[in-house]
Amino acid sequence: MAVLLVAVVVTLLYSGSAVSATLDLPHHEVLDENGDFLLSWTFDDEQIEFEARVKTRGWLGLGLSPNGGMPGSDIVIGWVKDGQAYLTDRYADEKALPPEDESQDWDLLSGYENDTHTVLRFKRKLQTCDVRDRVINKDTLRVLWAWNDQDPDGSSAPAYHRLNRGVRSTLFLKNNDEAESLPSDIRSYDVLMTNTNIPSRRTTYWCKLVDMPRLQAKHHVFKVQPVITSGNAGMVHHMLVYKCHVNPNRTAAPPDHPGHQCRYGNMPQDWSECYSGSIIGAWAVGTGDLSFPNHVGYPIGDEDDGGQVLLEVHYDNPEQREGVIDSSGLKLLYTPELRQYDAGVLVVTQRIDSTHIVPPRADGFKTDNFCNQECLDAFIDEVGEPIHIFGDMLHAHLLAKRLKTTVIRDGAETVVSRDDNYDFNLQHIRMLGAEEEVTVQKGDMIMTECTYNSEDKDQAVYGGLGTNNEMCQSTLFYYPKMNIVFCDSHPHPLSVLSFAGVQDINYSFDVPVWVNTIPVVEPASMSNMTYIDVVRSIAWDKDKARRFSDHLREGNFVSMCGGNTKTSVDASQYTKEGPLPKAAVPAAAPLDPCSTSTGTTGPEISMDLH
Repeated sequence: MAVLLVAVVVTLLYSGSAVSATLDLPHHEVLDENGDFLLSWTFDDEQIEFEARVKTRGWLGLGLSPNGGMPGSDIVIGWVKDGQAYLTDRYADEKALPPEDESQDWDLLSGYENDTHTVLRFKRKLQTCDVRDRVINKDTLRVLWAWNDQDPDGSSAPAYHRLNRGVRSTLFLKNNDEAESLPSDIRSYDVLMTNTNIPSRRTTYWCKLVDMPRLQAKHHVFKVQPVITSGNAGMVHHMLVYKCHVNPNRTAAPPDHPGHQCRYGNMPQDWSECYSGSIIGAWAVGTGDLSFPNHVGYPIGDEDDGGQVLLEVHYDNPEQREGVIDSSGLKLLYTPELRQYDAGVLVVTQRIDSTHIVPPRADGFKTDNFCNQECLDAFIDEVGEPIHIFGDMLHAHLLAKRLKTTVIRDGAETVVSRDDNYDFNLQHIRMLGAEEEVTVQKGDMIMTECTYNSEDKDQAVYGGLGTNNEMCQSTLFYYPKMNIVFCDSHPHPLSVLSFAGVQDINYSFDVPVWVNTIPVVEPASMSNMTYIDVVRSIAWDKDKARRFSDHLREGNFVSMCGGNTKTSVDASQYTKEGPLPKAAVPAAAPLDPCSTSTGTTGPEISMDLH
């Protein structure tokens, strides 16, 4: 297991506490809430090297789990005794002491202990071709951690860890951050909630209008950092900051105003205008800082800046705790030293209503959404050149297992980002290196695909903002900035209902189906039923869920897009009905590095490091 050897020590500020790390390991993660298990690492195309520093003089363990549990996990356990370091490669088939693997694929590099900590350094190939080892790739990994304060005695097995154990989702193969070229004039501004009482319900979207600094000229935001109220990290799920356009009559709010529930109740209607502005900053659990590439910055203080932003925070309160006060938000670092390009943010999403259906008892149910090619072409024409994607935040909810964003050009598909082991509790922004940026030009289409597992559900799950609803979207960071804000699409409601025998419905593009208002017209025997009635009448099983997925993907979709107030593009003319775009040439399957190996291959042999 990875443990931290401290030769040359620097101070790393992580999650508000100071911890020690080594200079040659650029990636760091504190695995437990108390900061007692620090993991650091580096990697290349072939292998990964870890250091772990754990507050124990006994053994420590690190595991790679398929789902956060012990069974199926790839585990390493190590310790230092009488000045000698030991490391064992193990695996778990059940919740019990993991036996040693016949193939010992972890290499111990060094280890020591002091009065308080055990420190180990070790490495392993990313793909070992051992059926008991999990592949380390760019998917989300569930990392198990544990320790005990006693070393194994002689040939005896490691003692039970008791409460010194846990699981944390992370990404090991992150792109190394580009060496930042920091401006000489750095300014910062906090966009925060103010003493907001988090409602005692599972899901809340809370909004606050915040005045920005008065700037006399254009500036560039080059970094966005989360500011999380102490103790609230488990309830602040994600945050967005929308740039409001100029409106001198917009309803104001004093700085200490706690805000309103978004798009609901007492929230002033003119605050919703800000949703038509671009997203300045985004953060979700697991993201950390968002740093723009050295040649890109997000513009503020320009002619399109209304001097205000709308902060939207998604609070996730599954225990429905009461009396929790929050002042979280985002810190914007900005400069008057302009970079070469203005950054833009584009959300490509499945429409968030009940046209998005995940049937129960489904394994591998797929949902697709896309950016209408004609609409995208119009905004690319307006900016006058192709755009370049440098980051993507994939987003869905609890049932999602795999997410992927692609660009289709001339029938061929290029993957922008993907996660084949998605975790709702780790919403990482995947930054692309300079050589990985994906260019989007006229004629291209952007698509997002989400795959769900609902085998433990008895009822269909519908699209919605709530944690227990579902979503499927991709937030793309790109340059140069266009005036487009979003693309969304959804299966035509008749395509949904025709699966149950409906032939005609009373529907238009402008009618939301979130409420139960779409009546069936034909056949007459179903004319007393509505959209939701029909969906609820379907007797779902695994085979029917699979056929429903295929049925939707072969039917018609409704697609639309929207721009900000600065655009000259009439986006309404691009709301249209048509088939789901498909790539004639899918993205190339990743090479199997074990296909010619003399070793045994297992189910996880993918080495897609994109």
